Amino acid sequence: MLLFSLFGVTWVFTSSVKETLLGWRGSFVGKKHKAVWQVDLLCLFWSVWKVRNRIAFKDSVLSIQKLKASFVYLLWLETKLMIKSGPSVLIDFIDWVGSQ
Repeated sequence: MLLFSLFGVTWVFTSSVKETLLGWRGSFVGKKHKAVWQVDLLCLFWSVWKVRNRIAFKDSVLSIQKLKASFVYLLWLETKLMIKSGPSVLIDFIDWVGSQ
């Protein structure tokens, strides 16, 4: 839900993960946000994978707040690499993503 609220998107999930991923084109997202929308799933999966490994191998505990922060930070870093004219400060990134 964090991901969708960042982009101001209302989404109804399909019945399977495969259908959801196939429908993840972002045709409803503005042109300047399209590249970020397409990389956000990878950032989300990577963030969840890292947390999963910390829990499984380092006896860590799940912190939803840390997971959300890690995801947003990673998405911002990837956006800075892809879009040179994008926001250079994290708080500006959040505003930028929300502006359709």
